[in-house]
Amino acid sequence: MPLLLNNREVAAALQAGEYVDAMAEAFRELGAGRAVNSLRVDACVPLDSYTPALKQSTEAHIAALPLDADPVAAPATLAAAKQAGDTTYRLKTITGGYPACGMMAVRISTHFDTQTQLDGMLRRVKLPLAPGWQFMSMVVLLSLETGEVLGMLPDSHIQKMRVGGTTALGVKLLARPGVDTAGVLGSGAQAEAALECTAAVAPLKRVKIFSPTRENRERYARTMSERLGISVTAVDTPEKVFDGAGIVLAATSSYEPVYRREWLQPGMHLGIGTLLEDDALTFAASRFIAVSIKPFGGSSDFVQNYVAGEKKGPTGLTFGQLINRKAKAFDWDSMVELGELLSGREKGMGKETGLGRQSAEEITHHINNNGCGMQFAAAGARILANARRMGLGVELPGDYFLQKEHT
Repeated sequence: MPLLLNNREVAAALQAGEYVDAMAEAFRELGAGRAVNSLRVDACVPLDSYTPALKQSTEAHIAALPLDADPVAAPATLAAAKQAGDTTYRLKTITGGYPACGMMAVRISTHFDTQTQLDGMLRRVKLPLAPGWQFMSMVVLLSLETGEVLGMLPDSHIQKMRVGGTTALGVKLLARPGVDTAGVLGSGAQAEAALECTAAVAPLKRVKIFSPTRENRERYARTMSERLGISVTAVDTPEKVFDGAGIVLAATSSYEPVYRREWLQPGMHLGIGTLLEDDALTFAASRFIAVSIKPFGGSSDFVQNYVAGEKKGPTGLTFGQLINRKAKAFDWDSMVELGELLSGREKGMGKETGLGRQSAEEITHHINNNGCGMQFAAAGARILANARRMGLGVELPGDYFLQKEHT
């Protein structure tokens, strides 16, 4: 019978270190050719393409959105997003899985995206317009043995933790052994997960964090200090994050690079969340650059992006379009996927092949660049197993999701 879980139960069923292990298994299977992922697909409908009645209704809904509706975004951020005037509905789907975990996963999420200038930087802000000012995003887990639905869960917790677990996997594989200092750019849920998972694989003692909004960075410092039992300090410029840090993690909503090459220091490892945060000019300072996964079929296919009215010209570039444009500037052939790095280590390939860190002084770089369906399958399989053992969730009648007729 399918198991229905909520975010609280998902959080209880799998801890940070287990996410790192799950991501290692998933990328190891991918590197060995035993995992499959489909292209990420973004189907976008700009507000300007709505019918007059639907546009008027949605604009009224946006106008009524309380500035404190999002527990992460600051009121000033939501205020700027509401005034941006370029809202786009985005339906995002990602699928994938592999036999070792016994299942496939489908992630379905709906966003109302805006693009606005905040603190002089172009940012993407998602508006919670579902009932109760919430977001709709979920993961469906499907059996590779029978094809049936095994589980359904909201994706808030698993999403941020599979990203954080992958970032921490890059730290585990590429950072200097024993490094105990880190810096963080960003103060949202992704930044929290990145640090939490990194703390599970590195003996961190001191962390500095910068986010443009003072209240957000100070809240992050308090929250993460209490959660991890280490010193987390807010700083007032992004450059200070890099001073003395052995690891720097970036998890922001920025559409523009968030750091400069001259801030990098010998021996540093960088874990970057998206291509838009990164700057190809900084790569020359890094001897080894790993990516989670290279684009499918070339950089122009990094995200399959479909926009209503695109032939007439959309009012602004969507997130997927910006990602694809930025991807074209990258030399993907010079980079190594996490799966290749893991399989190379298993085969004993090290200094003679140049895989991974070769010295304590060199700078390494991991771009956690794209979501993979197999990541949700990897974490989802462990979540379901643990949840059933712990007695969590609600079992649903399986017949609701089955039918005699084929399609």
